Amino acid sequence: MEEAEIISVLIKRTSLEFDKIANSVLAPYQLTNTQFKMLRYLAKQTDLTVTQRDLEYNFSMSNPAVTGILQNLEKKSLIIRKTNPLDARSKVIGLTEKSLALSSKLAQLSHEMDSRFTKTLSETEKEQLAILLQKILETPK
Repeated sequence: MEEAEIISVLIKRTSLEFDKIANSVLAPYQLTNTQFKMLRYLAKQTDLTVTQRDLEYNFSMSNPAVTGILQNLEKKSLIIRKTNPLDARSKVIGLTEKSLALSSKLAQLSHEMDSRFTKTLSETEKEQLAILLQKILETPK
């Protein structure tokens, strides 16, 4: 097996392992890891300017996938969608009072998931891992 194949398999397995940890931490809140990530992203956007296209780009996801996630979050009363004041053809997405009340807990859960996932790494190794993963993501395709 080539080195690139080994790395790609390790990245995929690592991603699946993180999803397992995240889903177990998030289960009491009836959230999936992907829903959680979108809520965390929206929590960092203080003004109501995030569009579905922004989420598609930020998470490298297709339109139908993001649509389904947003519909589920809306059913749970965790997000609102309003007409975009800059373009009436699109909607902007924001958090509801219910999800805003959870925002500090979501931050705590995010830290817990990262800690559980990287517990065998030193602080230096965590920093190196973050740098290497960012470098891979920034590589021109």
